[in-house]
Amino acid sequence: PAGYRIPFNPSATGCGAAMRSMAIGLRWEAGPQGPWGTPGKGVEVGGPLMDACPTAGYLGALASALFTAYAVRGLSLEQWGASLLQTLPLAQTYMRDEGVDTQPNLDTWGYFPQKWGWYLAERGLAEGHGPPRFPSPYGPAERDGVYQTFSLEGWAGRSGHDAPMIAYDALLGAGDRWDELCSRAMFHGGESDSDSTGVIAGCCWGLAHGLAGVPEGNHRHLEYRHRMEAAADRIHALAWGESAP
Repeated sequence: PAGYRIPFNPSATGCGAAMRSMAIGLRWEAGPQGPWGTPGKGVEVGGPLMDACPTAGYLGALASALFTAYAVRGLSLEQWGASLLQTLPLAQTYMRDEGVDTQPNLDTWGYFPQKWGWYLAERGLAEGHGPPRFPSPYGPAERDGVYQTFSLEGWAGRSGHDAPMIAYDALLGAGDRWDELCSRAMFHGGESDSDSTGVIAGCCWGLAHGLAGVPEGNHRHLEYRHRMEAAADRIHALAWGESAP
């Protein structure tokens, strides 16, 4: 509290927080108490992200963490987007209670829910049930064009709102196919942040499918693999305790 703060920056809309926040969803509100149904540790821990950047930046971090918590609990993919919008008032309450740059935050609040509301309407998921509705055809070239409509300034995946959006779109379309997830989330082209969209989608997909269908060459000799597995085991134990499945 009252520690180091940087000035509010209205142009800080990037995806850096969104691509690094999945562990929050693994650690907090992922256990039997329910996924982020009340103001809880997930919003509180993510709160420091809210101090210096507009909502398009830090609400992307909330989305990535929330989607991870949903994946842990096996919530239907078709529900994720609508549930995200229902959770946003908790973040706004936290922001108001913190009282840091409140008015600048409120001034930039509307874009994130509006853009996500538009996307969910496009996919037929505004009510939280599917099946999702995709354009036809929706191959690599078509997806590159559509992803630009998600984005700010045509840079697909650059921002906090559209990095988890592209990841979510890829998860909806890929099913249980790792190669299809890679095509949709990690290999989109142009001036893109495909690493950001890919890591969010890969995390959530892995929670549902593990390494099923993933070529061994993608992971067998991964640098620091054992350190990452040990860290993951510790997070799992912290989140679930004695009730770990």
